Amino acid sequence: MKQLITTFALHIFILLLIMPSVCMAGGEIIGARSAAMGNASVSSTDFWSIQNNPAGMALQPNLSAGIYYENRFLMKELSLKSAAIVAPIRFGVLGISFNQFGYNLYNKNKFGLAYARSFGDLLRIGLQLDYQTTNLAEGYKDANFVTFELGVQSTINPKLSLGAYIYNPVRMKIEDYPDEDAPMIMRFGLTYSFMPEFTGIAEIEKNFETQTSLRLGLEYVIHQKVFFRTGINTISGIYTMGAGFLFRQLHFDIAASMHQSLGVSMQAGLTYQFVKNKKIE
Repeated sequence: MKQLITTFALHIFILLLIMPSVCMAGGEIIGARSAAMGNASVSSTDFWSIQNNPAGMALQPNLSAGIYYENRFLMKELSLKSAAIVAPIRFGVLGISFNQFGYNLYNKNKFGLAYARSFGDLLRIGLQLDYQTTNLAEGYKDANFVTFELGVQSTINPKLSLGAYIYNPVRMKIEDYPDEDAPMIMRFGLTYSFMPEFTGIAEIEKNFETQTSLRLGLEYVIHQKVFFRTGINTISGIYTMGAGFLFRQLHFDIAASMHQSLGVSMQAGLTYQFVKNKKIE
């Protein structure tokens, strides 16, 4: 009986914690590389750009697949899982993705179809269409809606790249919850290479439901095989760090973040490029 009461209390706590964010599916930052650098990602061009700014997906040279897992505050009920596939085609790059956050009593699911194209170094554009569902405990209606996200990037010179991104720009209404809007989120940022092995990234996120957030991150590379990263996210007081390892076509990233009140979250991701006998950069 004591265990049953404890489990019930835990479920109630989680529902109280996440019910205010029923309408906030989407816009999450995916990928352990970004997680290690304060969640700064809008000007990055790695595999997980498909989730964070689809414009960055335009520079992916090969068919690639990836999986990602985040354990927020070491609670499995607050876990985030993601998978994606990116495929270059004749005119651009296509990608599909899936995210799931939560557990059996409450979970958010996002299905994405993305397309990106590069117009030289000065312009990359990406668009992703999203179908999102929020499944609640028995007795509550599920929430579903369709929206899109749009991103642009520009390589100004070999050292400096800029990025901008907007999620849900038309403030779509949520099915069965007509008085609720999904949030609109905007990000602006830059990546600067201080030297070939040392890079900094910074961005500002404006979520129209919360305060503006500043994110800063650093990455140091050893022989293009080992990556060390750190960062900070100002709005939530989160400090981050992590590492990455490149084994031929396989890229493994891990990260950890510390919230002053809620504790530690862990992130890990694995990506694979389907290419043979070619150096991966």
